Amino acid sequence: MSQPALDNRTEFAVAPRLLMGRGGEMLVTMIKASFEGVHDGGPDTPLVLAPEERTRGVRGADIPWGDPDVSSIAYPSDHCVHKPGTDVVVVGRAYAPGGPQPTFDARVEVGPCAKTIRLFGPRVFRQDGRGTTSPQPVEEVDLRYELAYGGFDDSDPEQVVEEPRNPIGCGCVRDPASLTHAAAPQIEDPAALLSDVDVRPAPTGLGAIGRHWAPRREFAGTYDEAWQQTRAPLLPADFDDRFNRCAAEGLWSQTPLAGGESVGLFNLLPGGRAWRFSLPVVALSVSVAIPGRDLLTTRPPLDTVLIDLLETSPDKPPAVELVWRVAIPAPRRLDDARILVQEVSP
Repeated sequence: MSQPALDNRTEFAVAPRLLMGRGGEMLVTMIKASFEGVHDGGPDTPLVLAPEERTRGVRGADIPWGDPDVSSIAYPSDHCVHKPGTDVVVVGRAYAPGGPQPTFDARVEVGPCAKTIRLFGPRVFRQDGRGTTSPQPVEEVDLRYELAYGGFDDSDPEQVVEEPRNPIGCGCVRDPASLTHAAAPQIEDPAALLSDVDVRPAPTGLGAIGRHWAPRREFAGTYDEAWQQTRAPLLPADFDDRFNRCAAEGLWSQTPLAGGESVGLFNLLPGGRAWRFSLPVVALSVSVAIPGRDLLTTRPPLDTVLIDLLETSPDKPPAVELVWRVAIPAPRRLDDARILVQEVSP
């Protein structure tokens, strides 16, 4: 397939892609900046631009924690036409401060976005789900939704029970007897704790939520016979860009972040260390020239902040990804387009 001519005058990864929108094919230019902290650095270690060998590319698909058929998302895809606001996604583990503990809290703060979660050591439901056993001390807990409240139970096809906000979690079942001695959630909202099978708290986490989970699926549009006959392969007319939001509740900013926002991470690094820094201030200009059209020059908003704290080491320091995008109707021939990406004054 032909590609646009790209003049990338930044140190960031730039990927023009042909993606399908509601009105047809769109030429989407996605820009990703990769920044890093210092492995085992102090609580106020600032971010620096990642070296070329660790510059991250634009992800074309979700990367799951494990089996893609049953696992939650670790690293979400960057591909979409438009994402309203700014998503904040955290990938990693929570760590008990000062050594193994039966329960502890972890927290993330990014500008106006903030969220606290409570972590528990391994525990099981009591008889018929009536409460849980005391949690065992734990040193670290993966930030994956399999360990949060949720579930999908189709043991009776006529009475399927689902927690649509997290169908791969634990605790949501048709028959409470099946919970006896089953694993209980290890990730909860401290303001709405699970006390009994009859209490159905909202699933919680810091990572990306699945495409077929609520609320994302509510914005996917209607894929019915009328769509097949009149619109396919275009997106449905009732597709809503909010489908592209993947941040957990509390970690999405309706007003796009601009850079410079303060970030605080607590109990999300080994040993329960805290890390504070500010998001880099980056302003971009993207110009797209297509024969027969007016030159488009725009300054795209920041729509994704991903904080990667998983398996940090000297060769993989704590990292922060920033993503911007510009979308325009695609030309008949992609190689007719000329794209210029450059940094400008904030």
